[in-house]
Amino acid sequence: MEINKKRFTISVARKLLYMLEGKTLPSSSLPRWIVDELRIEGLITGITNGSRVSYRLTDTVAFGRYVSDNYTSGTSLERWIEIFSGENKDLQRSMLVQETGDSKTFKLRTFRGFLVNCYEPVHARIGNSDFVISPPEGSAVFIQNPDEFYIPSDVTVVGMENGENFRHIRSQKNLFGDNKILFVSRYPQSADLREWLIKIPNRYIHFGDFDLAGICIYQSEFYKFLGDRASFLIPEDIEERLKSGNKGLYDAQYLRYKNLKIIDSRLNGLVEMIHHYGRVYEQEGYIEKCTY
Repeated sequence: MEINKKRFTISVARKLLYMLEGKTLPSSSLPRWIVDELRIEGLITGITNGSRVSYRLTDTVAFGRYVSDNYTSGTSLERWIEIFSGENKDLQRSMLVQETGDSKTFKLRTFRGFLVNCYEPVHARIGNSDFVISPPEGSAVFIQNPDEFYIPSDVTVVGMENGENFRHIRSQKNLFGDNKILFVSRYPQSADLREWLIKIPNRYIHFGDFDLAGICIYQSEFYKFLGDRASFLIPEDIEERLKSGNKGLYDAQYLRYKNLKIIDSRLNGLVEMIHHYGRVYEQEGYIEKCTY
């Protein structure tokens, strides 16, 4: 995905900071390019009120990291606004050099790797060291060296698009039965997770929003590289949920994704349902229903 750095203005930054403070913004307040980008990354979600759509952040930590890595050279959004909204351009340059080591805007990889979590212990290995992944509720493990990270082949890897779902894996246990599961998060956003998945033999299940954007992410970032070893989670009750799903988000996505080519034929039924009902369903809804 191309990063739109030249369009990342003070105005856009201030609006995102407003959302970072836990507030919502009307869809008309944000440029279409940043909405599309953040939707694809799973960092914002829409709230409908009649014909109006507003946006809120789904995960402030992942959002802050994404903006820092892609737009503010490792500086906090608030600090970036403070530096670049001043009148003294030389001072701006000097401050940026001091705080980031470079006066040019560039993508900074703060961490290499990805987060993992599980509700049942998973035996793993980093290099020659065996260990057990068993984070207490409210925590996760960050894998800093995925090149040497191995898990048993009978463990199913579940990729969680949304940070809220990743935090509440225990409340969604009924979706996965008795399978041995290792949950992984796509953030910090990079190719690290996909490259690790390519080299291991494990089955991969993608758990994202049940919309055209989520299907696009799955096909382009995972199925394209993993083939039928990857699948998209389709819960048994998804049709019932789509019937009362989000029409505003479907309409917002339609023009961009109406001609989306489905390369994983197992998704044909889901896509037909999405178009039939003209609605989408966000994965956070499965947190609310579960009682585990």
